Amino acid sequence: MKLKFFTLFFFSAAITLSFSCRKAELLQPEPSKVIQLSISGNTEVDLEYLYKDSVIADTKTGTTNSINIKTLLTVKDQNTTLKVRKKGTAEILLTKNITATPFDQSISIFYDGNKVYNNSITLAIKSYALSGELEFLLDGNLFTSGTGAINKVSSILIDKGTTREITIRKKGETAILLKKVIESTTARQNIGFFFDGTNIVDNVKLDPPANPANMMITAKFETTFPIQFKGVDVDLVFYTRPSSAANTVVGTKVIPEIRFTLPKDGSLNSIELPALPGPNYIYSFDIVEKGTNNYPYNAGTPLIINGYTLKPNEGRVTSAFATDGFNFQAGKSKLFVITDARTSVAASKTIYVSGGKLTDLSQYFQ
Repeated sequence: MKLKFFTLFFFSAAITLSFSCRKAELLQPEPSKVIQLSISGNTEVDLEYLYKDSVIADTKTGTTNSINIKTLLTVKDQNTTLKVRKKGTAEILLTKNITATPFDQSISIFYDGNKVYNNSITLAIKSYALSGELEFLLDGNLFTSGTGAINKVSSILIDKGTTREITIRKKGETAILLKKVIESTTARQNIGFFFDGTNIVDNVKLDPPANPANMMITAKFETTFPIQFKGVDVDLVFYTRPSSAANTVVGTKVIPEIRFTLPKDGSLNSIELPALPGPNYIYSFDIVEKGTNNYPYNAGTPLIINGYTLKPNEGRVTSAFATDGFNFQAGKSKLFVITDARTSVAASKTIYVSGGKLTDLSQYFQ
């Protein structure tokens, strides 16, 4: 009996000892794991990255201000954090948890010097200001400006699921000329417009002609005779003529008649011009009051010179299209600012009004 009791006690002690050893083994800490952390984004100020209270990397602002860091980190538990602060300060801008899995982990940081964002989009501004300097504001804060041909690409910081607002104004003024809402879901967004010094024409698009044999023209009209101009919509009535013909030669009116209406407010309009009769021909045009064959001017100087007579142009003078190098290009789309001009012929004491300076802005919207 004593032997059985001793044997039972021995086995019980052995089993207890065995469980104790296994439990002790389970209580041992798990080994550390190594992960690869990638940090990307953009910043306007120098940043430092802290892990376990030590600086493991930094970002110095330069020409691109981009963040591009890749580093290996040892992770022992699930409560490890990465902290981001302004370089040389104790201010923590962002805290991110770092886990033991997966091996590849990434963080995006976009910092404008005031706020950290989790996303950014690319904004392309391709526009033309005929006069004056324009300012571009993001949520009311100036971020860029430009005049003449404006071709800028900017990184706009934005939180996912939100919007921001771009406003445009003339420098030195508070009136808003244009507003644009920036979405977080579209990686690349565009702003394109034409500014004539007073108003903005938004969403300028140079679409190709429906007929590839034609040429698409988008244009606005500006008079150089504001005192005599009646302030009415005008029609450009088109003629064709040999490019070598003198200005005294009457052009051939296009039949059926082509009238291209350009509003008095300076807004843009478009028309498709058919192919010319031959390679050595050009287009000329008369400027008349919309729906009539009358000049849209009141008589008087400086339009009329004393002793001269104002006569219909009839496609004679081609200053806008010949002097400034207008060439018909099938399948192309062009944007012009067309002004008027006065041509005097001393031999006949005659004045003709035709197209004047032609400014080709096509390249800024293609």
